[in-house]
Amino acid sequence: MVSSKQNFFAEHYDWLVAGAGLLLLAGAAALYVTSLGSSPDDARAECERELKAYVPAHTGVAPANIKLLNKSLDGISNPSLLKVPGEKEGCFLASEGRVFCQNPDMTNRCHRPIPAKSEKCPFCGYAQPSMKPVDVTRVGGDADNDGLPDAWENKYGFNPNDPADAQQDPDGDTFTNLEEFEAKTDPKDPQSHPNFLDSLAIASDLRKETLPFWFKMANPIRDGYRLTFEVLGKKYRNVATALVGDEIVFQLARPRFEKGRMLDDKVKSGWRVVKYNKKEERVLRKGSEQKTMVDVSTVDLERVSDKRKLSVRVGVKSVAVEEQIDLQWSRGGGKKLTVTTGSEFELADRKYRVKKILKGAKGCEVTITDLKDDSEKILQ
Repeated sequence: MVSSKQNFFAEHYDWLVAGAGLLLLAGAAALYVTSLGSSPDDARAECERELKAYVPAHTGVAPANIKLLNKSLDGISNPSLLKVPGEKEGCFLASEGRVFCQNPDMTNRCHRPIPAKSEKCPFCGYAQPSMKPVDVTRVGGDADNDGLPDAWENKYGFNPNDPADAQQDPDGDTFTNLEEFEAKTDPKDPQSHPNFLDSLAIASDLRKETLPFWFKMANPIRDGYRLTFEVLGKKYRNVATALVGDEIVFQLARPRFEKGRMLDDKVKSGWRVVKYNKKEERVLRKGSEQKTMVDVSTVDLERVSDKRKLSVRVGVKSVAVEEQIDLQWSRGGGKKLTVTTGSEFELADRKYRVKKILKGAKGCEVTITDLKDDSEKILQ
């Protein structure tokens, strides 16, 4: 019998262990349910009753002191300063005020953060390369998100919490504070501003201005020559004459009358005859091997308004005076300019001169000189 019982336990011990485990698990579950009460709703209701019945031992508790919290937050946004040898105060935690030491010695390389304006490293004594100091007002926080760093606004007396001041123009030079900041100029100084030419653009194709007349012939007289010019356009009579030294004068095609009297019909051309250059050349006659004498005389003219000189050959009917192009200035309400090579113009009381106008495969190119500092800018 003993042997039979031992064989039973040996053959079925795994089932017996599993059954014992199930019994323990069922007992634990029953104990858990009993600890919760009859239901979760009953347990919640019991908890609420206990909370309502609770009476605090102390009343009139003082409000929480958040000064320490505010101090911690301020320390995060404005790191504490750290004294550095050779300067009153500095800040290792504010990267905008520091640069790395430029000591190139790789054996004893310093490479520590030092004040941006340091001429020598306060740690290793190495003389720093000469460079423009870092302007700490151009970096840092921007509380009102207007594109102007708080330090820059504080420097020039603006409100770091007012985004409207980014579009203001306190010095009246037509540039906003944001434009002045981006150009690194003084927003309170009307003489310090971005380049006016940056707002100037080419607004037309290149075109040629031609003389309103052409040199037809020269007739000898007692004291020299009488020069004849054929006038272009139906507004004037066909020809005009002039002596050397005289301004060429047109006559209206139709006389003007007022109260029965004919008014002066003379119109000045704006060009004066300076010199007549008589010249003839032998040239081959077209379709023949014989040469014939041809008049190739010229007249030197001068524009009265600006003393511009021009030489005109007899018989040439279309004489280009200069090339013109239109420019458009987008500031100060806008301004359209028609310029030629050598002409001068003003933008907000600053004077400029057109140095040259070129026409290339990709379009026109205008070179402009600033007469105040002789700087140049090319418009394309």
